[in-house]
Amino acid sequence: MEFNRIDYNTLPSTNAEAVRLYKLGTITSATVITAVSQTNGKGYGSNYWESEPGKNLTFSMVCFPKEVDPSKQFILTQIISMALLETVSKIITSKPVTVKWPNDLYVGNKKIAGVLIQNFVKGSAIDVSIIGVGLNINQKVFTSNAPNPTSIINETGKEFAPDVLLSRITQRFGFYLEHLSTSSVIESVTKNYMQYLYRLGQPGKYKDKNGLFTASIAGIDSYGRIILQHENGNKQTYGFKEVEFM
Repeated sequence: MEFNRIDYNTLPSTNAEAVRLYKLGTITSATVITAVSQTNGKGYGSNYWESEPGKNLTFSMVCFPKEVDPSKQFILTQIISMALLETVSKIITSKPVTVKWPNDLYVGNKKIAGVLIQNFVKGSAIDVSIIGVGLNINQKVFTSNAPNPTSIINETGKEFAPDVLLSRITQRFGFYLEHLSTSSVIESVTKNYMQYLYRLGQPGKYKDKNGLFTASIAGIDSYGRIILQHENGNKQTYGFKEVEFM
């Protein structure tokens, strides 16, 4: 799949610009929006994404996966997670590269990439999916209050061209997007997503509305909700933001 490309020097947020252009009717086919400098990069909720201008990748992919039922939209989270993981794990081989549910990319116990997905539904189908990505590449020092950032240069000691990595990511994502109706490909994506899930099967501390507890990840359901197994053996399902990794 080929993506059209719109490049900016500076934007508050590539996702916000993608939403604006979509609502104007300017974007009607697969498109990537990039920014050298993103001044107000967004994570989920009020989270802020720090990125030194020109050092990293900050971009949004706009796609039209009308064949994806809204109830199955978690597959979009899985394919962008796998596209990122496959790209980064070929560069960083000294530590495990994993996906922290639902779609943060981790190297060891540090976060190297984040994803923000906004889906717009019309009727019974997803009209457009806007997938924002921040990938730390050549930034060495992080000054925000993010607890555990890392970058490719911090992990490897080598600089990498952001555009080369963007091409690899969009190529893998485009491949998966084109094969969303191929059951074998989707089964492979789902299997690999689970295989590379951060903390899978490992006891850890979590927090929900009732407080702190110890549990291990037992799986992900078809809606993308995490299934945690408590110390007493009971399993509980949580949606996004209903539980916090500690």
